[in-house]
Amino acid sequence: MIARIIACGASFAFFIVSCAAFDTNRAGSGSAGTLPHSLHRVIVRYDKASVDHSLPEQIALLQVEPGVLKAQALPHVGMAVVSLDSSAAAEQLVRKLEQHASSVLAVPDTWVTAFDFGARTAQQRRASPPGACSANPACRMRGLIVGDCCPVADGTMLSCCSSRVQDLLMLRSIHGTFISAGESGTLSQVSAPAASSSVFEISANDDGTVSLRSQSGRYLMADERGDIHATGEQIGNTTKFSITRNTDGTVSVSSSFGLYLTADKSGALAVNRAQALGWEQFTIVDKAAPGQRVGNDPEMSRLWAMQDYGGFDIDVPEAWNIWTGEVGKGITVAVIDTGIDYTHEDLREQMWVNPLEIPGNGIDDDQNGIVDDIHGADFANQDGDPMDDMMHGTHCAGTIAGVGNNRQGVTGVAWRGVRLMALKFLDSKGAGRISDAIQAIDYAVAQGAKIASNSWGGGGSNPALRMAIEHAEAAGMLFTAAAGNEANDNDLTPSYPANVDCANVISVASTTWLGALSTFSNTGMNTVHVAAPGSDIYSTVPGGGYRRLSGTSMAAPHVTGMAALVWMYRPQLSMHQVKDIVLGSVRKLSSLEGKISTGGLINAKNALEAAWAFAPPQPPAHAPLALAFEDVDPNIAVYGGTVTVTAAADESDIEYYRIYFVSGAGFQLQGLGEPIPATGASEYTLKVNGSFVPSTYARYLVAVSGRAIGELPAQLQGSAPRVALKDYGRPISGARALRWTGDADRRLGFIQGSLVFDRALNEASVTNYNVYWRMADGSRGPMLGSIDGAGFREPACTGRTCPFINGSRTAAGGFRFERGAYAESEEATISTFGPGRVNVLRFDTEEVYDSLKIGSDEVSGNLSGSVPFVKEFPEGALNIAWRSDESLQGGGWSIEIFDASPSVEFKINATALLGSGFEVVAAYGQNELLSHVAFVRVTDNAPGHASEPMAAVVPTTGRGLAASSSNGGGAAEPAKATAPSKQGKGRWHTGQGESEPWLPRGETTGNYGRVHWSESVFRREGGSVVRSSFVVQGLAPEVASQPATRAELVRAFATSQTLKDASVRLVSIAAVGDSEAVEGSVAAKIVFELEGPSGASTAASDRVESALISLAAGGRATSRFDAALGAALAPSPADGAALASASAALSCRFGASQPLSAMMLAAEAELLAATQATPAPEGRKLRGAVPYVYA
Repeated sequence: MIARIIACGASFAFFIVSCAAFDTNRAGSGSAGTLPHSLHRVIVRYDKASVDHSLPEQIALLQVEPGVLKAQALPHVGMAVVSLDSSAAAEQLVRKLEQHASSVLAVPDTWVTAFDFGARTAQQRRASPPGACSANPACRMRGLIVGDCCPVADGTMLSCCSSRVQDLLMLRSIHGTFISAGESGTLSQVSAPAASSSVFEISANDDGTVSLRSQSGRYLMADERGDIHATGEQIGNTTKFSITRNTDGTVSVSSSFGLYLTADKSGALAVNRAQALGWEQFTIVDKAAPGQRVGNDPEMSRLWAMQDYGGFDIDVPEAWNIWTGEVGKGITVAVIDTGIDYTHEDLREQMWVNPLEIPGNGIDDDQNGIVDDIHGADFANQDGDPMDDMMHGTHCAGTIAGVGNNRQGVTGVAWRGVRLMALKFLDSKGAGRISDAIQAIDYAVAQGAKIASNSWGGGGSNPALRMAIEHAEAAGMLFTAAAGNEANDNDLTPSYPANVDCANVISVASTTWLGALSTFSNTGMNTVHVAAPGSDIYSTVPGGGYRRLSGTSMAAPHVTGMAALVWMYRPQLSMHQVKDIVLGSVRKLSSLEGKISTGGLINAKNALEAAWAFAPPQPPAHAPLALAFEDVDPNIAVYGGTVTVTAAADESDIEYYRIYFVSGAGFQLQGLGEPIPATGASEYTLKVNGSFVPSTYARYLVAVSGRAIGELPAQLQGSAPRVALKDYGRPISGARALRWTGDADRRLGFIQGSLVFDRALNEASVTNYNVYWRMADGSRGPMLGSIDGAGFREPACTGRTCPFINGSRTAAGGFRFERGAYAESEEATISTFGPGRVNVLRFDTEEVYDSLKIGSDEVSGNLSGSVPFVKEFPEGALNIAWRSDESLQGGGWSIEIFDASPSVEFKINATALLGSGFEVVAAYGQNELLSHVAFVRVTDNAPGHASEPMAAVVPTTGRGLAASSSNGGGAAEPAKATAPSKQGKGRWHTGQGESEPWLPRGETTGNYGRVHWSESVFRREGGSVVRSSFVVQGLAPEVASQPATRAELVRAFATSQTLKDASVRLVSIAAVGDSEAVEGSVAAKIVFELEGPSGASTAASDRVESALISLAAGGRATSRFDAALGAALAPSPADGAALASASAALSCRFGASQPLSAMMLAAEAELLAATQATPAPEGRKLRGAVPYVYA
């Protein structure tokens, strides 16, 4: 190896290399490369008070932040997902929100993946002994040599080859007859199978053959003459048969003499054919043992996890003998994954259907923001089609609820009755974002899913995800999660979401056919709850096919399906009761003792028996009689007022009443306020003080009665009273400067002309303007028509720097904003509405780091030679974002905005004069702003009547029958646009294909090491301690472990505003392996823990966790850490002189052409001595040995 010194007297700096939320080159749902801007996301979490009282206002504030493209509310989980146009804008938003009160937490979006074991299985398959499966007839018989069936060291894929295989089956010939064994041992063909004679027990022998035993206890024997009968007392050469699986799914049976079993048309049986043709082909028909029920699905024999294949299945046929789910209410299960092939023949009957959506009409019928979400939604691609483009989710769905007893393919654990809701958030490569997973959870809660199946994870802790799961728990949703495939102990190295500490989570490990823990499966005595079959699982895949996969991803759906079966069997059970049943009914296995909390494998039969014994909830028999509510809050989509509940006629079994929001689909959403105690009154009221923001999906209020042992369901059907929600929202501002252009009709009693008015200052709450006659007595007359709102708003500044930005109107009708010499860390956003132009008059800032972003274009640097210049912007909202960093400043900037004119024209064709004038009033839907009504008087211009003077502005264009917009005639044209100069420091960033301007300054780094932050952030000790790590390239572990260096590593955390008060503890410092090193360099891995101040709340720990995710994401925060650590570890000039001298001496002594590794190995002691012998400057101490790397 060649060694080289990487720090020789030059400044020593570090920068972050990351693949997290702020990385623009992270692969997404499409091809690799730069992602669309909308994939820069931040998850914002609000506390309950913020969600209840001000979520629309919070969303509105987020929408005007710099770089924000969209802010989407997720009220079911108390959050918002913010899409931004750059990684810098995302980091800036996180930093800004970190300064808010404890009611808000901003978390950068992170990535997770699907938990399947396909890649490793393929590798193990290549490493397997050639022909090992094909040599075993039991594998051939079950069809398990196709695809993934190959043995590995621990038997993960060896299930089909186990000597413990025992099974009951029947053999049907090509003629449709069944082989039958009489009491005397004579074999024959019968047309109708009999349990006493047509069922055989098959067992696999150690040499790969199988033996078949009749119900009389004797084995089938074939001699050299070809005779066959069931008279064998024990297994020997003549009782061994080989099974060959044919391409059409049939099997052929050959004796130890190499001849095939033949069933001819006459009914005779013999073993005398050298080739396997038509009469030598048989179909295996599985037979349920006593106490079992098995469907007619042809691939049932491949489902070792369900059928009794050696004793380590989950006893599904025994459970089906009790309950299959074919009758009853059914249950909705959300599969949060890569989507589902909802056209698959074994799944389509089980798919959930959105009752409020009309398929294929291109309309968002249920007004939930997603068009044609018939079977679920696709959050990876933001549309309503959750078709699986990867395979993983469809495979999971088949295990949960493949249609049973339909003579097709396989069956799921839940035979019938499940409604599979496909919620796609993982892309075609199996990768997805936490923000999309949270949206999927929000959707599932809104649509009434009772169970969510989650076969994904692998990322670090994320407080936003935890909060979403907590909200799902509050809604009564069970959350099954795959434990992970890294063979880790989740107690020590957590895997999320399986490690989320919520009472609704079931974490699932994987087992093999042999009852052993799968080699890939994660464990955790405190954090993994149960195990389920996960190796070599056969299930549905897109395109109507079937395939085997391995992984904890395959184990978790078995738990989901079993939980669904239990809940359908006893629908009155609560979510916590169902979880208790799943965990309490396991079959204990020695292979799982001490590895998972229950030490057992799930068992469907035990679970149903336990459910039968559970006492179901007992809600009151009486319901409230009536419910009334009228919204009086003028804010849009915000509700306030008094809820009135008319008591039940009989309150003898009622302890309280409760109000719930219910979706249009009829599913219970969040509750409104606290329960109302039943005191014997005839009527009860609940004051909704302030404002309450319901779910996006909320359409009704429903009142229910309850008591300690049960509560009536909040649903649209049944006895519970309901009231439809009607928003009382009103516009916040109205039409301005209404004027009449004059009567152009010369006839007496008739008028013709135009009304012109200015739009409201902010049309965010205006859907339309209504135009009415005003009668001579002052009353309102008939309506003439209406004009739609356009979302207009005058330029306005928001942000902490706005008081220092001068704003004024120009003589030409524009708006001028100026900032002189500025300070560090300034932030402001000027919001306006297009179409229009921005005229940049003056601009002098620190290049790259202090910028004005106009839409997607960024202006930065000293542009004195390039101004003025113009940036035009199209129709719609525009944000102009100003920001400065913590270092150098400049002289500031000045801009003018000429936006779209607010003028609107309403044409009035010749009509009879009915009143004294016209009224224009702004409205939100049917609710008008009656406190602000614009009025203009009109006069008939017929001969002999006075005429109104013509207005100065006469619009010349029209829109439709009555309305038009114009430029108002008052805006001056700015100077002709000039292209920015390419000379000097200034740059105009178009945001298209250029390097991100916020990346660290490459020209000042010199020789540097690289800091690689781990994307894995873990919580322990009840969540108060946060653990993570980073790797420093070029820093030798022996150097990093010295006290002075450790102190500098700890001090670097103070560069983060959020982390500066946290207690830092370095857990370990070690050399890294080849997988973590870059370019073969030496590096130190620093594992650390952070803990908030003593007594700090969970929210404080959430902020610490979010700050670490931000550091892993890259950006300014990481640059500051980088610079601080680099400055602390930078060698002085004296250090550099010593290093140069020592290095030159080495070259002279050993020869410059020699590999430097030889020099280093031969003279490391001399080099170390040279650096330590050089006197250090006063106040400075060298860090010990010089960092070096092997390349």
